[in-house]
Amino acid sequence: MDQQVMKNLFPMQRGISMIEVMATIAVLAVVMAIGAPNLSSWMHNTEIKSTAQNVLTGLQLARGEAVRRNARVSFTLTDASGTTSWSVGCVTVSATCEAPIQTGTATEGGQNARLGVSTASLSGTNYAAPIAAGSGMSGAPSVVFTAFGQAEPTATNITRIDVTNSADANARRMVIRIPAGGSASLCDPAATNSQSC
Repeated sequence: MDQQVMKNLFPMQRGISMIEVMATIAVLAVVMAIGAPNLSSWMHNTEIKSTAQNVLTGLQLARGEAVRRNARVSFTLTDASGTTSWSVGCVTVSATCEAPIQTGTATEGGQNARLGVSTASLSGTNYAAPIAAGSGMSGAPSVVFTAFGQAEPTATNITRIDVTNSADANARRMVIRIPAGGSASLCDPAATNSQSC
């Protein structure tokens, strides 16, 4: 066959047809409808994890500063509504140990993250039962670290912080544990691996 006959039998298509455009839009709409709830959940869970890491970093900073300065340093949650505002500062302020050393803002980690705290002993704690957002937040809850990096053994020291999301009740919850040794750790009560509480 010569080229002219081929062109007549199989005309070249230029561009895309309206049917192809509509089919593509329909497929994209279905994919978005399936993926949107998962994306929202993923974003809320990421916000929780980021906020928990931010609070854990503040706790580690307080512990490190206590050892470095050979002084008692406190980590204090400064917002009674349960947002992530915190402050690290020396218990006894001096020229070499100021207050505050560093602060964290209410929106670090996320807008919807909320904290709940407990001062109960960590032994035998049931991590499956969540601490409500804002619970235990009155009176600026804190934990004081000694010059040895240990949490002071007082009844008012925070031993557990739950991080939840106020916009999504089904979002993952993270727990920060603060044992007497002072080495705060992050765990996930719903996890079935080594990150579980």
